[in-house]
Amino acid sequence: MVKPMATLHIRLLGGFVITYDEQVVKSVNAARLQSLLAYLALHRKAAQSRQHIAFVFWPDSIEEQARTNLRKVLLQLRQAWPAIDDFVNTEGQALQWPASSLWSSDVSEFEEAVASGGFERAVGLYRGDLLPDCYDEWIRSRREQLSQLFVGAANKAIAVLENRREYRAAITQAQRLLQHDSLNEATYCTLMRLHSLNCDRSSALHTYQTCQQILKREFGIEPGDETRELHERLLHSETFAPPKPATAQAIPLVGRVAEWQQLLKAWERTATASEPQCVVIAGEAGIGKTRLAEELIEWASRQGIMAATAHCYAAEGALAYAPITAWLRTGLIRKSMARLDDVWLTEVARILPELLTEDPELPPPSPLTEGWQRQRLFESLAHAVLSGDEPLLLLLDDVQWSDRDTLEWMRFLLRFNPQSRSRLMLVGTVRSEEVGDDHPLHTFQEMTQREGNLTLIEIGPLNATETAALATQVAGQALPPDHLAHLYR
Repeated sequence: MVKPMATLHIRLLGGFVITYDEQVVKSVNAARLQSLLAYLALHRKAAQSRQHIAFVFWPDSIEEQARTNLRKVLLQLRQAWPAIDDFVNTEGQALQWPASSLWSSDVSEFEEAVASGGFERAVGLYRGDLLPDCYDEWIRSRREQLSQLFVGAANKAIAVLENRREYRAAITQAQRLLQHDSLNEATYCTLMRLHSLNCDRSSALHTYQTCQQILKREFGIEPGDETRELHERLLHSETFAPPKPATAQAIPLVGRVAEWQQLLKAWERTATASEPQCVVIAGEAGIGKTRLAEELIEWASRQGIMAATAHCYAAEGALAYAPITAWLRTGLIRKSMARLDDVWLTEVARILPELLTEDPELPPPSPLTEGWQRQRLFESLAHAVLSGDEPLLLLLDDVQWSDRDTLEWMRFLLRFNPQSRSRLMLVGTVRSEEVGDDHPLHTFQEMTQREGNLTLIEIGPLNATETAALATQVAGQALPPDHLAHLYR
């Protein structure tokens, strides 16, 4: 029986290691031998002429001397590891590492993982820079190329994990990225945000301090505006983070991956482009609209993003501006209103009468008798809601029971453009079956969509796998398959 040919694996990332027939080859320990093997492995797709290789490795020597040097190195390589002839074709005027399933390298595996979208696997394969102890000129550009590929893969892996709300795993990836480049301020900012999402505010603040110290030591500069703004939000997050909604579940959100990504994309447009956005989450009663929206509120509050929640009730559908009143009485929004001029506060006092009690010198509002007064009221309420400097997330639950005035004001708010365009996102949940043909919500959605500010998310039932996961988490134990099937039905 013919013995199968031994397999070979070459590791080049983070150091040079050859594993042949499941044994580490220790005899190839000279730097020049390792560099030549690495060059052939990295250029495996095409034969390399002896003349070219000689020039690459001995550029300052005449051609004859360079080719002689190459022959000597090849002889030393055969003596150090005779099995090399089973893998590298050295006959003739060219050298080539032929394509074969019997050998592999971590560089090729890393590149294939990136190309196929396996970013987490790619990060795991990248143990360090390409042959960090090799100082040959030829390797520099390839090393930088792989380094940039790793940075891109790590950032994509972080984004994927964050979208899945796997914050601990995302933190590990961000820390790995900082080990690779400790001077990248954007990575510190990402790690701060991930720590805050993981309910670890102290680690987030410590990350900022580390970033500040390193930038000061290496460049003599302070962190940029985005990093400082996040730090300030986290410093004050305990002050204005909204209380967790009473209906929020203690268990993690199950499923809703695509819907969650839609929410994050809408928020990204709000935060980065300063384009006010409106998201409507629609579905039948009990389908999980409020649960998804509350997850977003929780996500925001962990990062120190100002968020406020209001609810509409069937019995109070005709009560004008009730949701706006609830928003204005929330935490930092209420506090930041103190900076408004009296002309605006007087109008706000129409729905917040306690302002007149708190400030007896504030002029009371006159009766609403003219159309222009309603315009001033809308503008005053917009100034009040947007009086803070922080990004703002507003949730209105059960919009189908909202009054017409509130919906009209919300449209006004999305188009309101003070000197500093606000980073604002409105999120509303709607019971689709309770919205009739003549409901003012239709007009609101049509106009908002026409202006390019609307994202509509239709919520459907969980699938069988997601239902089983939810039931198992609620029960706190594994459930029999027939029970899970019955619950899904």
